[in-house]
Amino acid sequence: MQIPKKITVGTKTYAIIKIKQARTKNTLAAIDYQHGIIWMATHDMQGNKLNKAEMADTFWHELTHAVLHDMNSTLCYDEKFVTAFANRLSLAVDSAQL
Repeated sequence: MQIPKKITVGTKTYAIIKIKQARTKNTLAAIDYQHGIIWMATHDMQGNKLNKAEMADTFWHELTHAVLHDMNSTLCYDEKFVTAFANRLSLAVDSAQL
């Protein structure tokens, strides 16, 4: 999967900015709802390059945050829910037969 440079959710357009390295062990990306920015690391904290599947899963995770925020759902702040949903979404997209 190719990670887009921009994506629109509802009326908000998010710029997707790739950063070199994750800031913490468990955080490969972050979203700024106010400014419309999604930051995504290309490498983990140890400097290991993320593979395509890890990048895609991270993208779907942040997109799930954006969609739930657009829906005014407090679930956008529930990392456990967002992770579970995004993982299933990522697997479903990966399994699509076009």
